[in-house]
Order: sequence, then C-alpha cells, then structure tokens
Amino acid sequence: MKEFDQLLSVESDAYISSKEQGIDDGKRLGYVEGYQLGFEKGIELGQEIGYYQSCVTVWNHLVSINNNNNNNNNNNKNNLKFSVRGIQNLEKLTKLLEDYHLDFNDENIMNTLSEIRLKFKLTSVQLGLQTKENDELSF
Repeated sequence: MKEFDQLLSVESDAYISSKEQGIDDGKRLGYVEGYQLGFEKGIELGQEIGYYQSCVTVWNHLVSINNNNNNNNNNNKNNLKFSVRGIQNLEKLTKLLEDYHLDFNDENIMNTLSEIRLKFKLTSVQLGLQTKENDELSF
C-alpha cells in the first residue's frame, strides 16, 4: 500500500517542488529585470533633468545678456524684453533644479519632478523661448 501512496503523491510532490523552483527562478530573473528597468529609467530621468538644467543655464545667460544690453543701450528698441513673471519663474526653476537630488529613498522624488516639469513649461512660455517639440523629447 505504501508504494501506491507514493505513486499517488508523485504529481503533488512534483507540483510543489516545481513551484518552489519556479519561485526561486522568478526571484532571480525579477532582480535582473528590475535592475535593467531601473537602470533604463534612471538614464531617462537623468537625461530629462540634464535637458532642463541646460535650458535653464542658457535662459539665465540670455536674461543676463538682455539686462546688460538694456543697461548699456537704453535707446535701443530691438532689445528682447522678458516678462517679470517669466524671470521670477526662471529663478524658481533654477532653485528647484539646484535643490533636486536623485535620492531614490525619497518618496517625493516624482512629485518634485512633476513640479519641475510644470515650472519648465510655464517658464518657457512666459519667457517666449522655444524648446524642443514634444515629439522630439525622449521622456
């Protein structure tokens, strides 16, 4: 009888051992896939922040050149004039980018990034400076 009991439990034993092996394999593969996905998303995030930072650097330079030209040539009517709100938002965006650190233990990292995105769009419109088209951005 015991031989038949073992024969009857072969299917359930195989199921249990296969399930345990599948869970172990899944954990290993999940770690590798998670690492790869995290690496790719980290690159995208870095590119996005780098793009914003480079635009802000150029915009700050344009504003400072414009201010210098306005101080030197008060009679020249061809000078660019940036709105006060645009310049204020540029200062806020600059501060946001300076304070932004990629700390993945921070739970508010995506909220801060959303705030930077919003401030970037608002600032570019208020300053009247063209950025890349939406379909050209990778993020």
